[in-house]
Amino acid sequence: MVSRNFFTDNEDLQFHIRATDWGKLLPLLEAYEDPSDAFTDPKEAATFYADMLETIGQFAAEQIAPFTEELDSQHPVQNGEEVETAPRLAKILNGLAEMGAMGLMMPRRVGGLNLPVVLGSAVSELLARGDVSVMSAYGFYGGVGLVLTSYAIEEGNFELDENNRITSMRFDEELKKIAAGQEWGAMLLTEPNAGSDLAQIGTKAVEQEDGTWRINGQKIWITSGHGEHHIVLARSEDPGKLGGLKGLSLYYVPAHIEKDGERVRNVEMGGLEEKMGQHSGVAATINLEDSVGYLIGQRGHGFRGMLLLMNNARILVGFEGLGIMEATYRQAEDYANERVTMGKPIAKHEMIADYLDEMKITTIGLRALSFEAAGNEEMAHRLRVKLKIEPPESHEEKRALEKEILSYKNRARMSTPLIKYVGGEEAVRFARMNMQILGGVGYMKEYGAEKLLRDALILPIYEGTSQIQSLMALKDNLQKVLRNPTKALSRFAALKLEAVTGRDEMEKALARVRVVKYSAMQSIFTRIVSDKFGDMKDKPLLEWKASFLKTWDPAKDFSFGLWHAERLTKILSIVAISEALVRLARRVADTDDGPQRRAYALQYMERFEPKAKGVLEEIESYGPSLLDRLLDRTPKDA
Repeated sequence: MVSRNFFTDNEDLQFHIRATDWGKLLPLLEAYEDPSDAFTDPKEAATFYADMLETIGQFAAEQIAPFTEELDSQHPVQNGEEVETAPRLAKILNGLAEMGAMGLMMPRRVGGLNLPVVLGSAVSELLARGDVSVMSAYGFYGGVGLVLTSYAIEEGNFELDENNRITSMRFDEELKKIAAGQEWGAMLLTEPNAGSDLAQIGTKAVEQEDGTWRINGQKIWITSGHGEHHIVLARSEDPGKLGGLKGLSLYYVPAHIEKDGERVRNVEMGGLEEKMGQHSGVAATINLEDSVGYLIGQRGHGFRGMLLLMNNARILVGFEGLGIMEATYRQAEDYANERVTMGKPIAKHEMIADYLDEMKITTIGLRALSFEAAGNEEMAHRLRVKLKIEPPESHEEKRALEKEILSYKNRARMSTPLIKYVGGEEAVRFARMNMQILGGVGYMKEYGAEKLLRDALILPIYEGTSQIQSLMALKDNLQKVLRNPTKALSRFAALKLEAVTGRDEMEKALARVRVVKYSAMQSIFTRIVSDKFGDMKDKPLLEWKASFLKTWDPAKDFSFGLWHAERLTKILSIVAISEALVRLARRVADTDDGPQRRAYALQYMERFEPKAKGVLEEIESYGPSLLDRLLDRTPKDA
């Protein structure tokens, strides 16, 4: 069945717009911006947000999805130093610009609508469902605009009126062109010898007498690299004195500059890549040869500034994955309901029904966690703006605000690598399942299933691979245990009891999946300690921390944890999604949405608790033979 609107046909997405606590976010969103056309009533804001998503949902269904074959067959073309956008993609982007979609999240003073970032994430899902190359290109308009705005705020590079409203800030002129859809940007991080390991970045930046910088190096695989506004990570410090991540700074590098009264190229287009999927989108090599750059933030704080950019980008990949997951599920479901074998639609055959059921509840689960994380990230950002512009006068109030910011930031940080991991991996798995459900039809190019798979395969790679996300999740969770092992142990015991004696079935189910998480953590933690210090089972738990920190060598002592990082991440993701679904069910328990949300939470845990237990079994059962080989040790040393 062909959809005419990707928002109105998606009850779950509509629910999140309905259920989001806009009343908490709205005052922070409007506090320091032009008050004209500002929303003060959360219900009015929610109605407008839904109307806006309905408009974009219709555009995605009618102006993007029917043209996926064109988007796949058309490629960008390099003409000398400039790049011509693929025709259909250019037409779609122009259509989005005409409806004001490029400036949704940008301030009204530059031509934007000053809407929440959370809402922009929902827009990204709608566009990705239509075609992921469109969503990717779209993201480098408002996404780069949002990042430049955030950097200006962090620098304190803005002007206020008597009412503490921002009247101007650094990058305003650039933002006006982005909001109008005339220009876009790109993130220049990856190099031939520096991908996941950014400490190996070799691009050099040298400060000039006039305060500008000259930047030299090469960046590769740059999505939308033909844009005007480049955010470049480069080495500003002498590697011999300050190497690694501490020697990096962040720069704004325009693609063109004025020189001797003429507009000339400031960066060189080194070529366009031929990609497996997302053919309409640009992936470029960028050569920087004495390119003029302007420092963003503090010198030597480039990696810290880059994390602000990457955290939002990784959550956005989760929504990108949701778009692909929704598209593949809808195609598979439609075909399965129409295709009749053995006297009934294949949707009624048990194995196919199982596939479709898992696709639906997994999408609902990831969307719950993604909206929650996006909300936490945005609240942390808006409160940082408040701290910057209107810091509380009393020390106690300031400390309370800082604590609140840290709370939102930590919650977003714990979820972000899981969202990026699940969004990337499940988009690929869903595309594969879709092809299997379609059978021979799925293998034929005319039906588009194979395109969905090709387009999805990059998601587990860019913005930090699935394995990098797993290492981040492992590190954050083990450090949390290490900081307070007694608390973790007590929590583990309480969950075991609740899993058996709890009165509410949903709460008992949540306790059971949490027990799996703590069991996995305990298994990994105990093995790491055992490998270093021998069997610690008879020693008091509080002695572990002191022993760890005294003689800790991450290069060798963390091997067992690193080995199982991805397995642990699978368990952490299942638990985090279960928790998000249960929190939603609790929050709307007394509304009309309550019974359905409770049913979704139970359905997800019923399906994924056994999967989590299976992964736990792998962690607990795998022997040390691989590590023996990697570390050149004999089995008796293990």
